[in-house]
Amino acid sequence: MNAKILFALTLLLVAVLVVGCGSSPTVTPAATATSQVVTVVITATPPPPTATSAQPTLTPIPTVGLTLTPTVATLAAPTKAAVATRPPATRTPTKVATPPTATALPIKYGAPTINKPIWSDSEKDEVKFDGSAIVFDWQSLGGLQGDECYLLQVRTEAVNGGVAPRSDYWLVKCGDQTPIGFSIKFTLESPKRGSPNYDSIKTGSDQMWAHWSVTVVKNLGQCDASKLKCKYAPLSPTSTNYFLFKGQ
Repeated sequence: MNAKILFALTLLLVAVLVVGCGSSPTVTPAATATSQVVTVVITATPPPPTATSAQPTLTPIPTVGLTLTPTVATLAAPTKAAVATRPPATRTPTKVATPPTATALPIKYGAPTINKPIWSDSEKDEVKFDGSAIVFDWQSLGGLQGDECYLLQVRTEAVNGGVAPRSDYWLVKCGDQTPIGFSIKFTLESPKRGSPNYDSIKTGSDQMWAHWSVTVVKNLGQCDASKLKCKYAPLSPTSTNYFLFKGQ
């Protein structure tokens, strides 16, 4: 019995399998998508133009001709130590030392004009001591009052230095009435021949520059015994010159 049942079940299974294989299920096809043909036209687009910077216009620089002059350095020669020397005979006269005076008075006269002795480009006067006198010569400024005089000052210094200078002064020709422009003379004698003399202005040197000046002054008194040295006040500008005073 069991064998029959088992056989029947086997047949049933085979039948089912046959029926299943004979009729296959209808499959509904999926919708076919419509394909669109897209034509792509590739056009070569030239790249954008490269920005070109404007080239600056170059202006040619003019050629400048340079002339090079070599500079030669000059070496200064070594300087020798300065040696003090006395000026030559043509030196400029120095101002004559003036003795103390009273308070200046108003100027009344012009400066006297010196005649001789002088030292200039055209004339070089020399006076020798002790044999010769010194004759001072200048031009008159006209009539003077009784208390008006000419002040003569002399200052000497050695040509070659080495000794102290000397100076002296004299009030002369007080109240003189010589007409204007005429010569007035005053003499300093040699010490061997009396006074007034030039012994007080000798320095001891054998060659001296003698600077002399003449001025109109007012005699204020207080004179020495010679009456040639008094207190005074100037009434005119001073004129000066010089000469060579040397031994024989």
